[in-house]
Amino acid sequence: MGTVRPASAAGGSASLAGSTLTYSFSSTTVASGTAVSIQVNGLTNTGTAGGYTSTVTTLSGASAVDTATSSGVTFTARALSGPGWSVSSTSVGATNAGYTFTFTTATASLTITSVTMSVPPGTAGTPTLGSVTPSGLGGSVSLSGTTLTYSGISLLTLTPTAFSIEVDGLTNTSTAGTYTSEIVTRSGPSTPIDSGVTPAVSFTGPLKLTSPSALNWAAALTGTDQSAVDAVAADQRFSVDDETNSGAGWHITVSATTFTSGAHTLPDSGTLVLTGSLSSPTATTAPSSICMTSCTPPVSSTAYPVAITTGASTPTPLTVYDDPAGSGVGPATLGGASAAHPVGWWINIPANARAGSYTSTVTATVVSGP
Repeated sequence: MGTVRPASAAGGSASLAGSTLTYSFSSTTVASGTAVSIQVNGLTNTGTAGGYTSTVTTLSGASAVDTATSSGVTFTARALSGPGWSVSSTSVGATNAGYTFTFTTATASLTITSVTMSVPPGTAGTPTLGSVTPSGLGGSVSLSGTTLTYSGISLLTLTPTAFSIEVDGLTNTSTAGTYTSEIVTRSGPSTPIDSGVTPAVSFTGPLKLTSPSALNWAAALTGTDQSAVDAVAADQRFSVDDETNSGAGWHITVSATTFTSGAHTLPDSGTLVLTGSLSSPTATTAPSSICMTSCTPPVSSTAYPVAITTGASTPTPLTVYDDPAGSGVGPATLGGASAAHPVGWWINIPANARAGSYTSTVTATVVSGP
């Protein structure tokens, strides 16, 4: 076995029976939308050239959970020499990007009429043909799904021939990650000649946090100590999107100025508290996490509740969610009004508090690294 992600599914074993590979591992919960990668080494490729897909099925015991068919992989009799792929911009979502594919052919005495090159899912744009080597081939380029096709050429290769194909006008995938490209030379309508897989290119983006635009509490003074929670549904969640592709983890910090109403204030210590509960300010649960599309779910190592000490001028930021390295990659939601554990913003009001409308500037920030 090679690398398996998420880490909770690692440590298993692989077996081959006929045309089916089975990866078995100890039972674990894998959240919906989790990106899964399973590397199996030590295999011998088929001896029959052609294009192949793989049907991937997840199982719970003997029952199928999800199933889907992968994009195709092409096996050929000969391998391209030195396949490579470079991009003008590695930022996710970048527009008017240029991709350059390079390789040297292996098979002689066959006429190449087209070349296909795979690109990451979500690649878009209107491709145009840039510089091509060997020169004078002409041709055109098109994009369909995850495949770029350079066609309209005719080149009889009598000796190994170096190619360089530049394609411009593309829009990068919006999903950060590490991607290879499969390059296949073809003869006639679609007959594969040589193929190769390039080294990987990493597409990256920012680390972003969406937090509540305002927080709201309401309470009637009773002459006793009491607590109030922000009951606004929109305030009970964070959205974090880590597109850096670093796997370094991240943490959310919160700072807040002293709660003030005219000349009156609430204590700096113990007033503002964050938990994963709307029912108790002393709850020890973390806010729930769920993938928005595809992600490695974040898991907080922070101890709850988190008491956020306020300050008059430069309050100290405190970590309210600490995601370790190797998780929290991609877009995820923390909490949410319908989640098992929403983000609970609590204030503790002392018995001697004076009536008034108290305000505080609360700042939430996401920082790379656990």
